[in-house]
Amino acid sequence: MGDIARASGVSPMTVSRVLSNNPAVKEANRKRVLAITKRLNYHVDIVARQLRAQHTFQLGVVAPFRGLVGTYYFGQILQGIQQVLTGTDYHISLYDSLSEDFNDMSKCVNLCHERRVSGLIVVAPGLSAQFPKTFVSLKMPIIVVGSSMGRQAISYVDVDNYGGACEMTEHLIGLGHTRIGFVSGRADLRDASQRELGFRKTMEKHGLPVVAEWIVQGEYEARKAFQVSMNLLGKNDRPTAIFAANDQMAYGVIDAARILGLQVPDDLSVGGFDDIQSSGEFVPSLTTVGQPMLDLGLVAARYILDVLSKTTTAVLHRKLPAQLVTRSSTAMPNQSHRLAVSNGPPSKISHIDQG
Repeated sequence: MGDIARASGVSPMTVSRVLSNNPAVKEANRKRVLAITKRLNYHVDIVARQLRAQHTFQLGVVAPFRGLVGTYYFGQILQGIQQVLTGTDYHISLYDSLSEDFNDMSKCVNLCHERRVSGLIVVAPGLSAQFPKTFVSLKMPIIVVGSSMGRQAISYVDVDNYGGACEMTEHLIGLGHTRIGFVSGRADLRDASQRELGFRKTMEKHGLPVVAEWIVQGEYEARKAFQVSMNLLGKNDRPTAIFAANDQMAYGVIDAARILGLQVPDDLSVGGFDDIQSSGEFVPSLTTVGQPMLDLGLVAARYILDVLSKTTTAVLHRKLPAQLVTRSSTAMPNQSHRLAVSNGPPSKISHIDQG
């Protein structure tokens, strides 16, 4: 910077202000300094800047590598984060929440004290995950994405999973379906429990039975959903519609229906949740609940930068709306099937813990 100052005829302080985008610099001086900077091929020394600032310019993105990293959902969140960080000094470091570093409280403490990252964005932690509370207690700026943390003093941005599930269930009932099955997600994730609760509550609201045998576990995986759907749909006493708690599982349900000779939506209506990129191109195109995945990343990154710049100290609890997207995988129930099952055995009702 001394070379640039001498060549530009300004002070090193002015050069520093130009390079840090400080507005308190005359426009003529700014242009002169930037021209000399380009001619001398000057690049900011990030390490030196970190040492002066006494913190890194890394934001840690913590997510379970197995099952999440590589998905469309995670990619959209990451893209939202990167959009906010573009043009700033901050960059992303990825951490696996399933590694021992996040199961060991002392290692969490070390990560915080060593300041390898300036803040954490935690994506889809399991219900039993304790490390978000650990980092909050250590005053590490943190926000959780894709899971509400209840009334705890932990910031989060989530989607209204309960409301979205209610919308999908209302859609199927509105088409005339009364025999509706549900393929649930992973039991260790809060969004899965909220989607199932929305389904159950909406069925209860309309006085419709929730049949225990029609609630199957799909683990958020297409293959698992396919396997359990082959068993469910192979029975004479089967639902006329299935709500799968994510789009990948809905694909598995549709594949099982095809193999069993069932037409979607003529013989079976299928709905999903997420509205991933391929859902509009799937055959038949999938009725689903869209969630603003990109916005989750945008909100999370902006919040962390606000905390780091000390423009906010508030705890953020925000839920983004989900929206029903109707396509061709759902329709009115086949009249002949409705007549065939009308005299079947009474349905068994199952209940969910309201706690």
